[in-house]
Amino acid sequence: MDSWKCVVAYDSSVMARMQKKFWKTKQVLIKATGKKEDEYVVASDADLDAKLEFFHSVQLTCTELLKVIEKYHLKSR
Repeated sequence: MDSWKCVVAYDSSVMARMQKKFWKTKQVLIKATGKKEDEYVVASDADLDAKLEFFHSVQLTCTELLKVIEKYHLKSR
């Protein structure tokens, strides 16, 4: 189970780095082409990304908690 946590943590950090690189590259491309991006869309995208990252963190924590509860119930029988 500990190795799974390491994989998930590594996955999350890789995903975070990829998202940062994506946004930086996107901004460079927008500046290079001279296009203007709607600031509200950018703010909305960043807000959505933050909410999704938080959701996945909560989801992982709940899953781990359920596993612990199941183990506890199995041991108490």
